[in-house]
Amino acid sequence: MPYKQVKFTFGELLIAWEDDVVVYLDFGLDAERAKRYVREGQRYEAPLPPHLKQALDDYENRLPNALERISCRLDVTDFQRRVLTNLRRIPFGETASYGTLAKMMGSEKAARAVGGALNRNPIALIYPCHRIIGASGKLTGFASGIDHKQALLAHEIGERR
Repeated sequence: MPYKQVKFTFGELLIAWEDDVVVYLDFGLDAERAKRYVREGQRYEAPLPPHLKQALDDYENRLPNALERISCRLDVTDFQRRVLTNLRRIPFGETASYGTLAKMMGSEKAARAVGGALNRNPIALIYPCHRIIGASGKLTGFASGIDHKQALLAHEIGERR
């Protein structure tokens, strides 16, 4: 499975794909986390396919819909899929609480379970778990670290084109 490490102003990404479909995207180089989705002996470094490079460059340039055209394969539970699918409804540059996301799914009391599902999000950024904040408005719970979450939100909230 091809993968590539790429640096942007909002952080360093590790992205893996199969047949031009993203299967893993995360910040930094968390080898343990990546092993859940990309087996060590089955991966090799390769240039990003042009459509992925263009979409990520467009996101870097703050184009709100840049990542919507990327195809992904989610190897997750049905509940995680519901969480992640609803997560993509939160617009670029906006935030919502765990409870709000649970309500969007029709499961008002599932805020804690939503948090657990987001912690195992295999395709960060495209499934924008950085847009989920605590009920108090504080930045909380981001598997790649609060610094990455803060950088992504600052990037999105910055001047839009």
